Amino acid sequence: MKPSLEAVVLAAGKSTRFNTGRTKLLEPVCGQAMILFTTQLLESLALETTIVVGHEADAIKKTVSAHHKVSFALQGEQKGTGHALASSKELWTADHILVLNADMPLIPASLLTQLIHKHLSTDATGTFTIAHAENQAELGYGRVIQNENSIKIVEAKDFKSTEQHDCCINAGIYIFKRSFLEQHLMKLSSNNASNEYYLTDLIALASDNQLRIETVVAPFDQIRGINTLKELWIAEQIKRSELICHFMNQGVRFFAAQAVHLDVNVTIGKGTTISYGAHIINGSTIGQNCSIEPFSIINNSQLGDNVTVFSHSVINDSTIESKSSVGPFAHLRNRTHLEQETTIGNFVELKATRMARESKAKHLSYLGDALIGSKVNIGAGTITCNHNGISKNTTTIQDNAYIGSNTTLVAPLTIGKNAYTAAGSVITQSVPDDALAIGRAYQVNKEGYASKLRHKFAQAHQEQTAKKNEPPLSFIGALKTHHDSTLTDAT
Repeated sequence: MKPSLEAVVLAAGKSTRFNTGRTKLLEPVCGQAMILFTTQLLESLALETTIVVGHEADAIKKTVSAHHKVSFALQGEQKGTGHALASSKELWTADHILVLNADMPLIPASLLTQLIHKHLSTDATGTFTIAHAENQAELGYGRVIQNENSIKIVEAKDFKSTEQHDCCINAGIYIFKRSFLEQHLMKLSSNNASNEYYLTDLIALASDNQLRIETVVAPFDQIRGINTLKELWIAEQIKRSELICHFMNQGVRFFAAQAVHLDVNVTIGKGTTISYGAHIINGSTIGQNCSIEPFSIINNSQLGDNVTVFSHSVINDSTIESKSSVGPFAHLRNRTHLEQETTIGNFVELKATRMARESKAKHLSYLGDALIGSKVNIGAGTITCNHNGISKNTTTIQDNAYIGSNTTLVAPLTIGKNAYTAAGSVITQSVPDDALAIGRAYQVNKEGYASKLRHKFAQAHQEQTAKKNEPPLSFIGALKTHHDSTLTDAT
């Protein structure tokens, strides 16, 4: 029978070098919690997984359980990686145990596949991953020391400069025979610089007992662990570069790709161009032959084919169908839905609004909680007054209606088909089909009155200026003035 294999993920650390006061494992890397890269990878290889938790255990359990079916073991007190692995012992059921840290989001499936094959095909007691890296002391990885007949891992805190036998570092990914772990795991000692039980000491234990140890060499960028915010930044740049290269191969053009922000769960169609400073995040989907101009944000939204998003536009939780355009400086949010060939112009905000095909709102408008038909024209400065202080109300604008500039639509109301509203109107009642609604005061022209107003305003201004130039009254003078005025009022 084929030997069985399961995984143990070490996720109990306190993340002290992050200095954020919270676990690093829930920090997003390209929009996804760091630990989910590990659990997702193990699920793709169909490996039963146990996660050893400790610091912020409940938060980690909640995040992982929402995406994957795994088991959890608690390391109540963090006494090192060896102690963490021992905390999961009661849950082991397989012949071989794959052990890896939870802070390595760049591991490809091919590396684990290679490691598993090497371990099983050589019948090794233990197999682990090594890498070549510059500035090992600065990185803080354990050093792999290998002689002809022995191999060991010396942790960075215990490494002596005279031990220069090998330039390889330990990546922190291991496979051990379960029988070996059950026999030797409890033999680990905490006699080291950290007073912890090192998982890495198992390699020396096996080697000293002439048991077979194998290694697999990996590129350093694939096995990068994340212990600081700087290392998080580096890892995210690598992951995002992988994503951008993937989409380039699918026919997506990036202008200044180094300044584009992509999440791992987005989709972009071929022929689309993404400009400088664009953010496409949180599961957004962009169709074919779209144009996303500089500094636009597409968040949890779906764009059809041939959509143009002009610069500095923000689209949240919304849907835009094909051949539509948005922006510049537009804002769509709260499940807004634009049907085909709609136009949203500069400084227009839509909230929870559906706009049917070929309708337009091109300038300086707010449309909230609105149902807008097809071929509707929304004039500049139009707003829907959708909130009455207690609840939200809906404005319905039917097909072919024309909303004049600076119209205020006080919901709830309906503007009928082919209806007009006069510019500057406040509309408080529904408008029938094909009607013109005027909701403003009548204009009155007073001939020659402008010069009288100018004279009146100028005189008032002179009086105000004179008062400002008067010397301030003394306290006694102020009292006298008040007394005199009181007598006058009494008289």
